[in-house]
Amino acid sequence: MRTWQNMSTVIAVALVLILAIHSDAYPKNRPPEVMSFSRQVRIHLGERDSLSVNSSGEIIIECYREGKRAELYYTSSLIKAVRTKDGLMIKDNNGILAIELSAVIFKPRFPNVYLDFENKQYKGFIECDDGQAKSPIRVFNMIDIEQYIKGVLPGEIGDRPETDYEALKAQAIAARTYAIWRLSTQNDGDKHLMNSIDDQLYLGYSKELPLLNKAVEETEGVIMTYNGEPIAAYYHAVCGGSTSPVNEVWDAPASPYLVGIADSNYCQWAKTYNWNETYSIEKLSLNLTDYFAKKNKLPKKGLGKILSIDFIRDDAIGRMVELRIKTTTGEFKVAKDQIRWALKRSNGNGSILPSTRFNANVIKSGDTITKLELIGAGNGHGIGMCQCGAIGRAQNGQTVEQILNAYYKDIIIERIY
Repeated sequence: MRTWQNMSTVIAVALVLILAIHSDAYPKNRPPEVMSFSRQVRIHLGERDSLSVNSSGEIIIECYREGKRAELYYTSSLIKAVRTKDGLMIKDNNGILAIELSAVIFKPRFPNVYLDFENKQYKGFIECDDGQAKSPIRVFNMIDIEQYIKGVLPGEIGDRPETDYEALKAQAIAARTYAIWRLSTQNDGDKHLMNSIDDQLYLGYSKELPLLNKAVEETEGVIMTYNGEPIAAYYHAVCGGSTSPVNEVWDAPASPYLVGIADSNYCQWAKTYNWNETYSIEKLSLNLTDYFAKKNKLPKKGLGKILSIDFIRDDAIGRMVELRIKTTTGEFKVAKDQIRWALKRSNGNGSILPSTRFNANVIKSGDTITKLELIGAGNGHGIGMCQCGAIGRAQNGQTVEQILNAYYKDIIIERIY
């Protein structure tokens, strides 16, 4: 009997240890001072000459002049902010509340209150500042990073079923890692993230989805690091068969974790996996003229008649790395991912080419070029995680750790808060 009690004690202790080990898949195993990070982030929502902020309940309006809080208002009314020559002016339906302001911050008075800006709802605060003299009002959402990530996932990976859950967790970790890395690389005091493809598409509180929120909550504070620092966790929609080293796509130094991988057929299910474009010579000339003009590389005589079009392919990554155009006014070169901006799509809406993974066919009538045909695969720059590949991997039974370690080499997945 005594022997059984001792064995029971040992078993009980072992079970406690096992539960402790598995209660957090990503233990916070570093001292907090090693990586300090403010969870409050600023998201640039846009610039306007005037704007309106509404709310679902009572809010506090903090008014600032020259960086110091000057006035305070409590309201549930719609508030308008207008840029004047003397700074910001705010008013409600009853008239002007304050003038000559350098900044205004709208704060929910209670936790369940959200703010409404341009028919989108946001948690946290809305900040308006007058920036530089005569410039539009800059609008920011100041918010906890976890709430921010909940607003990013709907725009970046969309509504997905339970079968894709491991990919959703991978997306949450990648988006969080990217945000922290991006903010850590900004040296000035005006640190913020753009609400666009320049950083990450952020749709706010109103577009949140329950399953995506669960993925964010389950991975709270988890990021990817390399040598103790957050990584540049780039990702894209569809790689088209393989991802690429960052230095082969952009003018950037080689990265030990962004090296490119063969991704098999994990993203082949995507609707945007295959694509094709056909340009008339007139449309091609317009797109190239627009590109070189914006780069200040267009001769005074214009682009001229296109005489030859040549592409240089890097067979190791399956992507075009240089475009060479010879015209009656000169020779032009476009390198790496900029090829997408130079060619654009042929539909005339100004959108860029899906990827640089394509085959090209220059069609001539005699010695005259009449068309350019591209047959391509993939959608995006091809660096880091392929989002549709991550979904394909999840549907094939891979875990979030397997997915992330496939796309980002030699990284550590850890919780920092």
